[in-house]
Amino acid sequence: MIDVTFLKRLILNRNKDLDLKLDEIGDLLEYGTLNRNEVIKFTEYALVLAIAEENTAVKESLFRILLNAVTFQDVADKVEWDKLANALPSLHDPILDYALTIIGFSKNQKFINVIEPYLNSPTDYIRETAAEALVEINYDPEKSQ
Repeated sequence: MIDVTFLKRLILNRNKDLDLKLDEIGDLLEYGTLNRNEVIKFTEYALVLAIAEENTAVKESLFRILLNAVTFQDVADKVEWDKLANALPSLHDPILDYALTIIGFSKNQKFINVIEPYLNSPTDYIRETAAEALVEINYDPEKSQ
């Protein structure tokens, strides 16, 4: 089971094992068979925390959790990513890499204009990630057959 209350307590208490606990949540999302509705609620809450987080290491762990949720639990199209799209300009490159990938997995074409400016990023891997995100958004499995 994946629980919003557990994540809320972890972030509020800031115990020294926070990174380890966040990694365990990421593993659960990667390898667990979880209730889809719980994962969606959890992902929505983790998104709010990730955007607001000021500690870089914790922020990166939260974005890794988000990426695991969309990659392994297939919830990208069930979560509203507008808050993340609006936060893109404020994100540093390592976090921006996660965010662009997540938005790409949403397959929501309304984000094309948000991603396109990153094709001109001075950072190679951000340009590559932006291009991959656009491919993801535009990919139609029906047309590829």
